[in-house]
Parts: sequence; structure tokens; C-alpha cells
Amino acid sequence: MLVPGADEATQAAGDSADTMISTVTQAFFSGAEASLEAQRSATGTYDGTPLEPPIVLIRADESGYCIEVDRAPLLQHVDGPGGTPATGHCT
Repeated sequence: MLVPGADEATQAAGDSADTMISTVTQAFFSGAEASLEAQRSATGTYDGTPLEPPIVLIRADESGYCIEVDRAPLLQHVDGPGGTPATGHCT
């Protein structure tokens, strides 16, 4: 027998964890995007930008890039510049 309200409390805890993961992931992407823009300003290309794990630069050239974070259970990417996090690998 479950305690009344246990399902709601469990759901709320799961929602809080999801929000925290999303916030941390967004911070990773924001930091990486700042580094990518600095590289492009200095060299004219996003290629060769050093990024800190767990962010990985999948592809980059003069006009754009795709970065990923793959930390179970989360797999997201951003096509940039100006993209938003999306589920899955870079395409």
C-alpha cells in the first residue's frame, strides 16, 4: 500500500531532477558557445575550438558548428550558431 500523495511527491522529485539536469546542460552549452564565438572572432572559423568535457565538438567550419553532450541519461546537441539544445546526436 502506498502512502497517500506518494505518487505526486515522486513525480515532483523527478521533475526537479530533470530541471536541474537541463540547467546544468544549458550551462555547458553556453560556455562552449562562448568559446566557439571567441575562436571565430580570433581566427575566422569555429574549427579547432578547444572545449571542456562533457561537451564535444562534432563538426565546425567558418559558418557553423555542432556540439554534443552525452552523459547518461542525457544526449543532446546544438547546431550553431544560434541553435537550441535538441535530443540526439549531431546530424
